[in-house]
Amino acid sequence: MGNFFKQPELRQFSMKPRYYSEEKERMEELKRRVGDDAADEEERTERIRESFERRRTRKANPRNKVLSPTRVFVFAILIILFIMIVTGTRLVF
Repeated sequence: MGNFFKQPELRQFSMKPRYYSEEKERMEELKRRVGDDAADEEERTERIRESFERRRTRKANPRNKVLSPTRVFVFAILIILFIMIVTGTRLVF
């Protein structure tokens, strides 16, 4: 009767999170590079090139340049309605 009221032990496990932070990796790489006193000219130019490339990709956001099909459809309907109002044309069904 002693086991009847005994609570089962909790299952334990060890799970390490699998989160990858590109920014954190880049910062660690930069800290490692800055820590080296013997950084040559090639590494410096590569770092400058990478920083310019990151800035350029941030500015060139593809969502700003592409119109969604829904927007195009709504815009076309509005233009058609505007033309119909200006010319006085009525819809006939």
